[in-house]
Amino acid sequence: MNGRKLYTAVFSMGVQQSMEYRFHFFLGLLGAAFPILVQYFIWTAVYQHSGETALFSYSYNQIILYTILAGLVSKLIATQFEHQIVDDIKNGGLNKYLIKPVSYFGYRLVSFFGQKAIYYGVTAMLFVAIIWISSAGGVLEFQIIRLVLFVVSLSGALLLNFLISYCICASAFYLNEISYFFVITSLLVNILSGGMFPLEIFGDSIVGALQYTPFPYTIYFPVNVLSGKTEAAAMYQGLLIQCGWILLFLWLSRLTWRISMKKYSAVGG
Repeated sequence: MNGRKLYTAVFSMGVQQSMEYRFHFFLGLLGAAFPILVQYFIWTAVYQHSGETALFSYSYNQIILYTILAGLVSKLIATQFEHQIVDDIKNGGLNKYLIKPVSYFGYRLVSFFGQKAIYYGVTAMLFVAIIWISSAGGVLEFQIIRLVLFVVSLSGALLLNFLISYCICASAFYLNEISYFFVITSLLVNILSGGMFPLEIFGDSIVGALQYTPFPYTIYFPVNVLSGKTEAAAMYQGLLIQCGWILLFLWLSRLTWRISMKKYSAVGG
């Protein structure tokens, strides 16, 4: 089987896995609504009691729009393969990738995109509905170029978040118990990415510092490209920076795994 057929089959398996447990799939989609609802009530209370029309440079309608978009993007780019990789490392599942002509990195990447394909389709319909409602309500100024750049930045965010998580997974070669480590790092990354609330809440100095990290380019940047909070010139600059982070983490992921594999003992499997 050549490489193209092999990875086509892996992609197809990823799609099938995402639909294998249909109830879990739709429960996952429904689960994305709860954090958004919680934040909706919190932000409504905050704006009502503040008496201000805008907080942190966001009007009430803009903050609700950001909350909805960030919640969907956060759910879309979530990896959730960390424990599978840990299981492969701890229980010898990695062995077969060492003796077969298939890259473990390539397998995980293609499988990840396959598992996200259905989510992408469903979420795309939600985005269309949100854009239509927001445009009709005057919250969002619809522009084709912003929609195109949002799709590009969202695809980059998906790849960047995969690479960050793949690098973190290499720690499983050194740590015996890593479940809590994944919980802490995923929560921290989500906060620093703007997945829970806009980064402006942290203040100008923190926002400025975060611009030198990869995290805003996974959620905060794509959301603001679509919502119109990012200016035209900054959109193209942001895409270049996002591309730079992707290349850096691509190199880091290969380096960390190459070094970590020297500690791996292929026993069992």
